[in-house]
Amino acid sequence: MPKIVDRKQRRDEVAAALWRLAYRDGWNAVSLRRVASEAGLSLGSVQHYFAGTDDLLDYAVGEVLDILDERLVDQLTTLADPQHAESTVRRVLQNMIPGATDGSDPSSAPVSDDVWRIQVMAWLTMVSRAAQNPEMSARLSADSDRLAQAIAAAIRMSATRRSLEEAQRDARGLLSLVEGLMLQLARRDIGPAEASMTITRFVAAVFTH
Repeated sequence: MPKIVDRKQRRDEVAAALWRLAYRDGWNAVSLRRVASEAGLSLGSVQHYFAGTDDLLDYAVGEVLDILDERLVDQLTTLADPQHAESTVRRVLQNMIPGATDGSDPSSAPVSDDVWRIQVMAWLTMVSRAAQNPEMSARLSADSDRLAQAIAAAIRMSATRRSLEEAQRDARGLLSLVEGLMLQLARRDIGPAEASMTITRFVAAVFTH
């Protein structure tokens, strides 16, 4: 009886192989054949799931967007206690920084140097692909808006006198901070621990404003 393969799982495995290969050998080394080899699959098997390299890359980038949208926004929209607003916003923003953790969440253990650098590459690729793909650009903007609105709501939950406009401005500022930190991580100007501490400091400033 032929083995039943979960399509989503197999596509995720191929996408992970893409990031590993790109990080280790550079983008010039990326081809569907080499990604297949990295994943331990035949070229024909990978072609069964992806029409070509662009199709694979769009899928891999889309997965990054899905993770950000589902994991991060959910943490904010389920927030019920104003006393946890600052710590939740801080944790959400730190979760956007590969390898960053403040140590307060047992499920957010530090990851290896290679892993977080691969994840930074995924983020940079996501932004680059969005610049060339109007549909992906619109999706990225919509996800950013959703996250900013959720952060603004958390700010207002804790600081009830803060106007909606002020909270939205602060939320956008925090997201801009994270994007800037990601670029510094990509250049290796800073590491995840420093990025995490920077987020802690600026989130505290927003909530004590």
